[in-house]
Amino acid sequence: MLRVGDLIDLPSDDSSWERREREREQRAAGWPGASRVCPGLSLSSLGLNHSCFLSWESSGLFLPGPGSDRMKGLRWRYTRLPSRVEDALSVEEGEEEEEETAPALAPVSAPAPEDPVEPQLAEASQVLGASEIRQLSLHLPARVMGHPWSLAFCTSRDGFSLQSLYRQMEGHSGPVLLVLRDQDGQMFGAFSSSAIRLSKGFYGTGETFLFSFSPQLKVFKWTGSNSFFVKGDLDSLMMGSSSGQFGLWLDGDLYRGGSHPCATFNNEVLARQEQFCIKELEAWVLS
Repeated sequence: MLRVGDLIDLPSDDSSWERREREREQRAAGWPGASRVCPGLSLSSLGLNHSCFLSWESSGLFLPGPGSDRMKGLRWRYTRLPSRVEDALSVEEGEEEEEETAPALAPVSAPAPEDPVEPQLAEASQVLGASEIRQLSLHLPARVMGHPWSLAFCTSRDGFSLQSLYRQMEGHSGPVLLVLRDQDGQMFGAFSSSAIRLSKGFYGTGETFLFSFSPQLKVFKWTGSNSFFVKGDLDSLMMGSSSGQFGLWLDGDLYRGGSHPCATFNNEVLARQEQFCIKELEAWVLS
């Protein structure tokens, strides 16, 4: 049985004219090497298929033959070529090896959010400490983050008067943070998207919110139910409203106030009780 690597000694033909004719016929058939030295030799007779071919090499041995002084012997070697299926498998195996040896890429982590810039106060607050200021700054609109806080009004300096608050707000158009502490020590307040002022009706935008430290910070954002943000009367200041109740209400003397749940902010009662007395109040302009 013919095996890969076996040598096949094939006799040379003694007729050069006939040999050339057979070579032309075999070249036309696509297998020039097989019948070049062996008439009638075919792949099927050797048990081969198209994934194999016969290569020949000269042995360099000259043997005498009948009718001639010497005859050149030719030696053929059977070599098996890989089939198309084997080629495809070898390519896939090579790709798998490359995948195994390729270094694993480290997962790209999302960039950590930058810490907000801590606000700079022009002067110390008598109501808020550093921790409360830092917590509140996280809930301010992006457009005012990093802006300095300027104390426009405080009861310890300007007195307990709503009219005085309105006067101190004149000339300011930027957002205002209203903070207060009641007689029970509770801290709460509101952020207004525009300055506190006298008005015939409610004004402001959805940036307005209420907050309370009880003791942790709670922020009550606009719900979208109504647009009753801020209203400034001569004798009262109101923020948030529904069913005749206000989220935060202050009287004209800035001494008494009240807080009730309202649809504008869906807030809780900001103080420990619905009615409270003000101990200290500050209005900070954020611009």
